[in-house]
Amino acid sequence: MESMKILVRQVSNGDREAYATLFHEFYTPLLLYSIKFTKNRDASEDIVQDFFCRLWEDRKRLINDKSFHAYIYSSVRNRSLNYLRDTHSVSIEGFEKQSDEDFLREMMEEEVYRELYAAIQKLPERCRQIFLLKLDGEENQKIADMLQISEETVRSQLRRGKELLQNNVISFYILGLICYWCDF
Repeated sequence: MESMKILVRQVSNGDREAYATLFHEFYTPLLLYSIKFTKNRDASEDIVQDFFCRLWEDRKRLINDKSFHAYIYSSVRNRSLNYLRDTHSVSIEGFEKQSDEDFLREMMEEEVYRELYAAIQKLPERCRQIFLLKLDGEENQKIADMLQISEETVRSQLRRGKELLQNNVISFYILGLICYWCDF
């Protein structure tokens, strides 16, 4: 947590490498978080990219007295809800009344996604590629078709990845999420 405060302070002082580190660490988790609201990957990519542009532009206003994680997730959540409101694609009434407890639970869940993503990045290339497609919601058969491999190979790579992650992942929560998400 202290390292995050240092990183935020460095970004606030205009350190481009620190900004790149934040971007690489949080882009995918924030993208997945936004997609939960918008159900639209392209729109969510725009939302998250816009958030990071605004973060850099307003970097001098970054402060460490409140949770940086809460700030970034609430910003992306609000931008996602604004997208829904502006496109009239869905009513946002239920989202706007979300309690602090619900938001905190969602933020913690997204931290689990971030840890999962970091662990997946350590997998062998093919295994990682299959895991990321699975996390994107693709079915095994579609992954097989996209990668021109058999569906059994997809299942095998998912099992292999699960075994590798079991050896590297500390949080039992993450493993449960993997098993649920990948439907073994």
